[in-house]
Amino acid sequence: MPDKTQTLEILKKAIQVERDGYLFYKTAAEKTVDAKGKEMLESLAQDEVKHMNALREQYKNFKEEGKFEFEEEDLEKEFKIDFNSKSPIFSEQIKAKIKERHFEMTALSIGIMLETNSIDFYKKSAEQTDDPQAKTLYLYLADWEGQHLRALIAQQNYLKEEYWTEARFYPDI
Repeated sequence: MPDKTQTLEILKKAIQVERDGYLFYKTAAEKTVDAKGKEMLESLAQDEVKHMNALREQYKNFKEEGKFEFEEEDLEKEFKIDFNSKSPIFSEQIKAKIKERHFEMTALSIGIMLETNSIDFYKKSAEQTDDPQAKTLYLYLADWEGQHLRALIAQQNYLKEEYWTEARFYPDI
């Protein structure tokens, strides 16, 4: 049986991680001028809300009952991100004005850091617990955040060369 205090602390931290992600993606969606970007960033924000709500429910269950209350089938597996697209977050038209898209490129970098930190946190939490349901939940969240990370990295890679060239980030060789 996992230490109750430790598990509750992990869940509180996880709720904060998801809240931070939500606030970041919500703000990024509001600030981008790209229509597809607005939609996809809002979708990422809503994913974080779903996670936050699920974690709050599990926190309440664990605090009151000392156990998690969910079935693996309850864990949503549908992703709205099109991984077959060259540009999974923003429209492909963003490349035409890449020199003006400093905010979007910064948002991708910050999103990548947030998702990487979330994945590391959830994987570490899964390693630290003996509770099979806690492990399932944490690994599910790590996998879901991994999907977000893949999309952000794919988008960054799609835009990076043009952005670096236009912004003159490449060193003179």
